[in-house]
Amino acid sequence: QIGQLAFKGMKRLNRIQSIVFETAYNTNENMLICAPTGAGKTNIAMLTVLHEIRQHVQHGVIKKDEFKIVYVAPMKALAAEMTNYFSKRLEPLGITVKELTGDMQLSKGEILRTQMLVTTPEKWDVVTRKSVGDVALSQLVKLLILDEVHLLHEDRGPVLESIVARTLRQVESTQSMIRILGLSATLPNYLDVATFLHVNPCIGLFYFDGRFRPVPLGQTFIGIKTTNKVQQLNHMDEVCYENVLKQIMAGHQVMVFVHARNATVRTAMGLREKAKNNGHICHFLSPQGSDYGQAEKQVQRSRNKQLRELFPDGFSIHHAGMLRQDRSLVENLFSNGHIKVLVCTATLAWGVNLPAHAVVIKGTQIYAAKRGSFVDLGILDVMQIFGRAGRPQFDKFGEGIIITTHDKLSHYLTLLTQQNPIESQFLESLADNLNAEIALGTVTNVEEAVKWISYTYLYVRMRANPLVYGISHKAYQMDPGLEKHREQLVIEVGRKLDKARMIRFEERTGFFSSTDLGRTASHYYIKYNTIETFNELFDAHKTEGDILAIVSKAEEFEQIKVREEEIEELDTLLNDFCELPAPGGVENNYGKINILLQTYISRGEMDSFSLISDSAYVAQNAARIVRALFEIALRKRWPAMTYRLLNLSKVIDKRLWGWVSPLRQFSVLPPSVLSKLEEKNLTVDKMKDMRKDEIGHMLHHVKIGLKVKQCVHQIPSIIMEATIQPITRTVLRVRLNITPDFTWNDQVHGTVGEPWWIWVEDPTNDHIYHSEYFIIQKKQVITKEPQLLVFTIPIFEPLPSQYYIRAVSDRWLGAEAVCIINFQHLILPERHPPHTELLDLQPLPITALGHREYEVLYKFTHFNPIQTQIFHTLYHTDCNVLLGAPTGSGKTVAAELAIFRVFNKYPTSKAVYIAPLKALVRERIEDWKVRIEEKLGKKVVELTGDVTPDMRAIAQADLIVTTPEKWDGVSRSWQNRSYVQKVSILIIDEIHLLGDERGPVLEVIVSRTNFISSHTEKPVRVVGLSTALANARDLADWLNINQMGLFNFRPSVRPVPLEVHIQGFPGQHYCPRMASMNKPAHKHSTFSHTGAKPVLIFVSSRRQTRLTALDLIAFLATEDDPKQWLKMDEREV
Repeated sequence: QIGQLAFKGMKRLNRIQSIVFETAYNTNENMLICAPTGAGKTNIAMLTVLHEIRQHVQHGVIKKDEFKIVYVAPMKALAAEMTNYFSKRLEPLGITVKELTGDMQLSKGEILRTQMLVTTPEKWDVVTRKSVGDVALSQLVKLLILDEVHLLHEDRGPVLESIVARTLRQVESTQSMIRILGLSATLPNYLDVATFLHVNPCIGLFYFDGRFRPVPLGQTFIGIKTTNKVQQLNHMDEVCYENVLKQIMAGHQVMVFVHARNATVRTAMGLREKAKNNGHICHFLSPQGSDYGQAEKQVQRSRNKQLRELFPDGFSIHHAGMLRQDRSLVENLFSNGHIKVLVCTATLAWGVNLPAHAVVIKGTQIYAAKRGSFVDLGILDVMQIFGRAGRPQFDKFGEGIIITTHDKLSHYLTLLTQQNPIESQFLESLADNLNAEIALGTVTNVEEAVKWISYTYLYVRMRANPLVYGISHKAYQMDPGLEKHREQLVIEVGRKLDKARMIRFEERTGFFSSTDLGRTASHYYIKYNTIETFNELFDAHKTEGDILAIVSKAEEFEQIKVREEEIEELDTLLNDFCELPAPGGVENNYGKINILLQTYISRGEMDSFSLISDSAYVAQNAARIVRALFEIALRKRWPAMTYRLLNLSKVIDKRLWGWVSPLRQFSVLPPSVLSKLEEKNLTVDKMKDMRKDEIGHMLHHVKIGLKVKQCVHQIPSIIMEATIQPITRTVLRVRLNITPDFTWNDQVHGTVGEPWWIWVEDPTNDHIYHSEYFIIQKKQVITKEPQLLVFTIPIFEPLPSQYYIRAVSDRWLGAEAVCIINFQHLILPERHPPHTELLDLQPLPITALGHREYEVLYKFTHFNPIQTQIFHTLYHTDCNVLLGAPTGSGKTVAAELAIFRVFNKYPTSKAVYIAPLKALVRERIEDWKVRIEEKLGKKVVELTGDVTPDMRAIAQADLIVTTPEKWDGVSRSWQNRSYVQKVSILIIDEIHLLGDERGPVLEVIVSRTNFISSHTEKPVRVVGLSTALANARDLADWLNINQMGLFNFRPSVRPVPLEVHIQGFPGQHYCPRMASMNKPAHKHSTFSHTGAKPVLIFVSSRRQTRLTALDLIAFLATEDDPKQWLKMDEREV
């Protein structure tokens, strides 16, 4: 039933779809389908989508939040078409389909509400690279559809490989099912691709050759004999015109494919010219149907000059550099028959399904920006273009015509009849992809990286065809799994990345660890070579002009070249719109990029179409690169640079220079008013203090005053107040109150909140000590509710005069605030007294206790060094003692020594032991009931909220073990309770909890004890036990402890030495951050620090214990021995 809703209006499936139906619709198998273009592969994808949806139906309701389907299409144009296609078909089922590409961003909420995402390989790569940030997203994916898999051998192939490798490893590590469906044109080595996609060749692999084409194809090859370049071009134009005319006379539409964006215009103009000169133009005109007028209007509205000129004569152009709406317009006009001849580039063939009766490929030389020279058009492109010939609904057959030079003729003939295998291009971008995996945390050492490569298509092809990848035949025979070769590759790339500071690579152990720079590069999709350029050129003292110059040298722009015909216009743009110097000038590529970027910011108009398209590309990438530089500067803690880059990234986003009036960010104000504001030098702060009529008068436009005043108050602004308190002499706690001070308007600010960056900078040392990103929510702005940020920063002596706290809006130019922290009157705490040194004493034997019955209580023969040093004070004197020593150094024995002293000297009095937690009280009671009560015959009583003994038991007790709250309650009425007055020693365990929220209770107890002893004139000894303290002297003064009773050992004085490794993890949100720690936790537990010893892992919440445990089990499942942590026989379990 679900299937029929989606296939509404279709009577039956075609042959190919019927053959794969069973596997696609009724199993979970991975599939690879190779079939000619136009054979209905999209419907096969539809079958797998429906199979997935059917698995999430319960009682007739689709559980929409349980799954996501991702469809990866190679071009933005195709992504748009597929989104429309799937949206229409799945609408009856209530499934939401959204496009996620460079053109169409989605918010996190939108992604969560969408069941099917149509995206491009690069975009999906970025989404899955973000360390588990979108973990919820990537774990919900149940079906991954890869369209046009044969693009593996193009420049963008590596992206597909890295997506597939990441998905396959995720399936193995999380043991969750993700089905992969690959769709491709016919390709010779389909078995390799099937191996790479983990397709079972007996079940999921389907290969259909050319006989399955829905429309048979006639192929014509034409070779031009002349060798003279100019003549060659003229001949090509002639031949092309003849063939086009022949088709047009027969009443067909024609597509002419050329190989450069500017050639589309040249060819279209040339064909039109010939048609006019030969008097054939009448055949090309559009049959003016009813909707022709409407079409004409739409064309006239376009900003593209050539489109408007060519349309009336029935010609048009199409290439990836055109604006999106123009491309869609042309596609519609062609499919409605208003355009007879469409001159386009190969992107149209890859993307949009726009068939024509005949296609002509004019010339086979294509300019490769990477090599800076012309290369032959790839055979896959030719097949894809020929695939567009013949419209299944209208034609009996299609025609494909290829016009090339004579020497290339045989080359294309052989290729089209016997195809070449497709190879992997993964090696070229191995560095970027390895860095992404290391930053994600899925590859942590050389061994894992070697394993990761085994999931790529590169590995499949290296084994099938080692010579192409530089592996000699002998090496392959010695090492058929290519372990050594992969290891060499990984180590080489590891060294390169380490040199660029993107990772840290310890060659001795083979460990990789990610750095901030590497993470930034991975998240912002910055190439390795670009990072190398940044490392070389980027420092803390560059100006805005220098930054733009650095950005224009990025590897991302390498395909942008200066063309002869653009130089004149670039010169004009340089003079009219460039506010900053553009080194390199118009002759150099990086100069051109810089000019285009500045023109884009200045909103300059360009005429030449190639410049418009380049400019859009530059702007899109520059915004990303500047953001990445901003993060790099922030991580390097350069305040001035960080500020410059954040502003520059807003300048590019808003297309406004930083020095214009911030009010230009509002579209409601007319430009004339804005110019007047800038002339009069009216700043936002000035206007805040003026009345609306004053502003109106100054602008000679009274009515506009109100609008300006409203806009002024809508620019986000905040008021900051900071209070500081020193925690130690080097650490300062800052409490920052941030109050929003602007008016919220949904049209301007959206409905969520305004993001800000905040950092603390030291102007003298040019350093950032703390930075964070925070969002002021809409409701906080409306209620003017202050937001409190608390953070700690370091301070150094001599004290600087001041630090600045700077807050800068993430989106708005001119929205910032500064608050000064002044150190003039700051009083730092005293310097702490040094720790007690551990003396080199001979360990005391337990016979020093002088009591046989005490000695038998201990299993050891000598006291440890700390107990030896404090023995005399505790056992032979009555002075108060504070013992600060690390956990595990035998403080309980110290407490027992003090208790024995009471038993020896004051047998009628009582000892009270206070432990902070009931659990600790329980533990002490269980131990002392046996040792002190049974063996020494002294009465031990527990007094807690759980156990309340009667008065007689307490009165008879020699030792009371209790919690602070309970003892506080009991001792309040000490006058009536004789046993409280009989206490001669108070032992407080974990006394450092004074600084905790339960501290006041301990303070009250000690003060009351001193008060009681002054009244009864019986001294009460106080013994405090704690971990190592910083300010032990202060505590000792409060407990009346003199120098003799103060022992504060350093944290390193442990009986068993402790190694501490601290690892920081990036990530703002708690859950993803915890998830990213699981893999390292597993790694440490397995081998690096512990060997085969047991491991305890502490987490910060109950829920997290379960999540971490499940993750660790999943990681073990991918190891060679999943039961390695089980140290007992399976039968015993």
